[in-house]
Amino acid sequence: MKETIGGNLTRYRKGLGLSQEALAEKVGVTIERIENYENAKILPDSKTLSALARALDVTLDNLLRSQSFGDATSSSMELPDFRFRAHGSFKENPQFTARVRRMLETYNAIEAAVGVPPFAPETLSCDRLEGKEKLIQATATRFRGSFGLGDIAVPNLFQAVEKLGLKVLRQPIEIRGFFGISACSLARGAFVIVNTHDITIERQLFTLAHELGHLIFHRDEYGDNLMKKGSKEAEKAREKVADYFASHLLIPQTEFDLVYQYDRNILQLKQHFRVSYQVILTRLAEMGAIDYQQEINKIRAIYKNRHGSPLKNSMELPPALKAEDFPENQRYRQLIWQVLDKGKISELKAAELLNLTVEELRILRQEAEVYAIS
Repeated sequence: MKETIGGNLTRYRKGLGLSQEALAEKVGVTIERIENYENAKILPDSKTLSALARALDVTLDNLLRSQSFGDATSSSMELPDFRFRAHGSFKENPQFTARVRRMLETYNAIEAAVGVPPFAPETLSCDRLEGKEKLIQATATRFRGSFGLGDIAVPNLFQAVEKLGLKVLRQPIEIRGFFGISACSLARGAFVIVNTHDITIERQLFTLAHELGHLIFHRDEYGDNLMKKGSKEAEKAREKVADYFASHLLIPQTEFDLVYQYDRNILQLKQHFRVSYQVILTRLAEMGAIDYQQEINKIRAIYKNRHGSPLKNSMELPPALKAEDFPENQRYRQLIWQVLDKGKISELKAAELLNLTVEELRILRQEAEVYAIS
């Protein structure tokens, strides 16, 4: 046990970039104590262990587990039937891999308690875009058909895939350059995390569509940990496939051709299809209608002239989609309420999962009962 805790303390401390001295100060112990804990010479008492977990932004369970989820040195995962898309951003961030595990375990437990069947999209193999465009377009059309929409834009992709049963969690994650990740299990279905930290709704929607592309076309590339593997060239090719799928899922070509005939305003097009202006420009460039770089340079010049500041890649041209029109984690929250109503979790646990106080939860529960149709 001392070796397990010591190894976890060292990994999570380094993941936050903390020195032993800084951690000692946060916890209120001496640096010698931290050294002894990490070197497995002494075992922290329960109070100190809780303080260490808080300081390192992990749970007690994370400190006590003998294997770390996503650690490339582990022989197995704590969720052995889930496989992930590798991602280089996590190599130095063990806190995030622990957080992913907690989110996944919680969502799975809630689904199991309610008894809903798992969902995963179809799977095909496609590792390059060139020569496979028609296949990818047809797959996007077929997947959009599962929403019952045909060749029209998807009003709310989050809501649409959640109705199919896809596990989606939108969470603020302060990792630069990270937009999302997906996982899949034969027994428990597919799971997607979408980052919301300083990221536009347009980009969040595209991330979800992009990860769906990976789930469909690159399922055989998923592995037992979150670390980057494989050549950069192969990964770039897979990213192009996922991007192309996402574009055609969000913007059906038939409707785009029709709308573009009478409306060539970038702002109107992006509003109609609920995507970023950059996605619209990419599609127009693919069609040979514009030169992407020339057009984006022109747009950025106009924006800077009007607003006095540059239009960054992370920004969206106004009017941008509003967060209130895309409520977060609706399926997840509904399942929590169902588990609570079944008496399988306490009000305290439900309030914690819903980020409410127990009093707030009780008020909402009473309102739901008042307005329920008998």
